[in-house]
Amino acid sequence: MQSLRPATNLKLIINSALSFTLAFNLVFFIQELFLALGKKWLGLKAILYHNNHNWEGSHPMETLAQGYGAAAILIVAVMAWAIVKMMKPGNSFYLFFLWFSFQGFAQGLPQLITATAAPDTDTGQAFTYLKIGFWAGVGISFVTMVLLVWIGTAYSKLFLQMAPGDAYVSNPYLRYRYLTQVVLLATLAGIVLTIPYRIMPWSRAMAPLIVSLISVPVVWLYGWKVRQLKAFNNPVNEKLQGPVMVFLVLLLIFFQVVLAKGLVI
Repeated sequence: MQSLRPATNLKLIINSALSFTLAFNLVFFIQELFLALGKKWLGLKAILYHNNHNWEGSHPMETLAQGYGAAAILIVAVMAWAIVKMMKPGNSFYLFFLWFSFQGFAQGLPQLITATAAPDTDTGQAFTYLKIGFWAGVGISFVTMVLLVWIGTAYSKLFLQMAPGDAYVSNPYLRYRYLTQVVLLATLAGIVLTIPYRIMPWSRAMAPLIVSLISVPVVWLYGWKVRQLKAFNNPVNEKLQGPVMVFLVLLLIFFQVVLAKGLVI
């Protein structure tokens, strides 16, 4: 029988925080990569950084290319979502792909929500190029907000499927305790861990905080409704995941050594 007051699972929090950090930085990098590639495809000189990009020259379609980043990470999110649905919740890489797909939606969808209200943003410039009118933009924003909430509720269930036992789903206290550790506390730790992967100015370090404030609370709050769900006791509950740690170190080296000064593509 599951204890009603289990000890805080530090291994779970660490594993989820590391997966959050790796997923956030990969998704953000993919966005900047396709923003830079969009300029290159137009014949411009594109410069890629690990979480930014720049370009030289001009082209009539460069504002449209400003939307390629959001489009790319949303496609990545759907592909990663499909991988998650094909994987068994007990797979040791399940947690990473869960965060990876979630970050794709969390970083991509808000750009559609704000595009009409903030036409100077990347996606806002693409909307202007495509001549998406005010009311059409408002409609897109509303539908996207509903979709973002629905996605949050779906991920609440997916995270709970990794719990150590069915009692962690049926018991409200255990359910929220598990979501608090695997989602909320891991997100807070992940936001801090993401800082070394950013570049100046410090305002760029706010990106993971802003993205998380928009998307993560729904995942936790929906825990009140989830009851009938099978738990698979994912290995992340019991042991630290070495491969994610290794990938994080390699990614940091790649970012700070290769891309921090800018790479012409």
